[in-house]
Amino acid sequence: MEMDIKNMAIIAVIALLIIAGGAFAYISMTKTVTKIEITCNDTIQNGDYISVILKDDYRNVIPDQVIDLKILDDSGWAHKYNVTTDEMGRGYIQVVGFDNGNYTVHATLNGTLFLKESHSNRAFQVNDGYSY
Repeated sequence: MEMDIKNMAIIAVIALLIIAGGAFAYISMTKTVTKIEITCNDTIQNGDYISVILKDDYRNVIPDQVIDLKILDDSGWAHKYNVTTDEMGRGYIQVVGFDNGNYTVHATLNGTLFLKESHSNRAFQVNDGYSY
């Protein structure tokens, strides 16, 4: 009798592991591929906006997702932001307090259970029309 309970417990654990492995494989294979588009002019001024739009492979927008933005200057100094996409898949930040110079914005969606991770970057320049 004890052997039967022990064998049944082992079979139950094995069955759970197989089900969990299958669920993980299914979710991994069905994750939606994502793409981030960054929009800004090549040269911007303080007060202008940088926008991102999150879409899938079929160009459908993806709302309510947090995108991490990091703006790096030539020296490597980083300004970090988080934006949440709206119902149109768009998120915005306003550029404020930046010195004139060259920058690169890096956008990252870290991924979720059903969305694949994605990255994008874009170079731009801040020029408020004055120099030091």
